[in-house]
Formats: sequence, structure tokens, C-alpha cells
Amino acid sequence: MRRATRLAGALLALSLVAAGCSEGGNTISAQARDGNQEGYVSGDGTVEQVAPEDRTMTIELEGDLITGTDPETGEVQLEPWSSTEARGDVLVINVWGSWCPPCVAEVPDLKAAHAHFEEAGAPVQFIGVNDRDSASAALAFERTYEMPYPSLADDGGQTLLDLQGMANPRPTTLVLDAEGRVAARVAGQVNEATLQGLVEDVLDS
Repeated sequence: MRRATRLAGALLALSLVAAGCSEGGNTISAQARDGNQEGYVSGDGTVEQVAPEDRTMTIELEGDLITGTDPETGEVQLEPWSSTEARGDVLVINVWGSWCPPCVAEVPDLKAAHAHFEEAGAPVQFIGVNDRDSASAALAFERTYEMPYPSLADDGGQTLLDLQGMANPRPTTLVLDAEGRVAARVAGQVNEATLQGLVEDVLDS
């Protein structure tokens, strides 16, 4: 009952199986809306969860964090980052682009969920993964919307490869457990209540 209450408003809750993961997100692709006019595939908000005993996919994500600009040159500053730094915490990964309307629309919900866990002192970290923006454009977006957590700069697709086909629609939000295993995914725009519920379920598992 507690889980059903937390996930009220989610369009669908499914259990991921190893075969579905290895096939690069086919369960999501089959349900995605046609996004050709926008130049991207837009997910329908489908929610998938993986029970602890079924979590077989481990994500190891590496890239360059966008940390700001050099005060003298004005150039965007980047800093190496690895998801191994978040091991022991639940890690929320949001794949986004400033050109993607649902990515923009979900910003208030992402910020609210982040604030909720930060205020609670929960062992939860958030990271963004930018897709198809220049580092300067991504930084401008983060500053405009006052994002409380950093993002990895677009690197031509390597970080997306690291996500092993789990982030095909835009946006996509993944929740990794403390061991770095995929525990949940939202393919499409996420809302605050759903994301909080997914993270809390992982914290409780």
C-alpha cells in the first residue's frame, strides 16, 4: 500500500528483467511517442522498477562535470567525475537537453525532489547528463534554472554509451542503488511524487 501511494500518478509500473535491460531499453522504445518533428524520441513517462534480487545491470558512468567559468578567460571549466564517487549513496541520473521541451518542463520537479532528500539528509545524489548542447549552452541552462546539482558535459555520446541503452528517450531518469545497479527508470518527463517514491523505495530496499 505504501508503494502504491508513493507512485500515484505514474502511468505504469513494471519490473525490469535482465533480458529487457540487455536489449537496450526495448520495453521503453515500444511505448515511446514519435518525436521526429522535434528531432528526438520523447518517452511517455513509463516507470520501471527492479527488485533488489533482480538488479543485474551495473552502471559505471564517467565524464566531465560542468563546474562554472574561468573568471579570467570566461571559458567553461570542466572537472573529471565518476559514478564510483557516489557508491554507497542512491544516485539519480537525469539525461536532458535544453532543446527538449519535456526536459525543461520537468525541471521544477527535479529540483523539488533534490531539495526533499537534501533537507532530509538522505544518502542521495543527483547528476545530470547533457545531450547535444555545447558546454556553454548547458551551463547557461543550469544557471537560468538555478539547478542545484551539476551535469556532465556532452562528450559526443560516450556517457550515453556508458548508460548501456537505458536512456534512449529524452528525458530519461535512472535511479541507481548504493551498489551502482539500475533500480528504476522513468522514460520521459518525471514528476516529483514519482521520483521521490522511486528513490525512497530504493533507500528502503
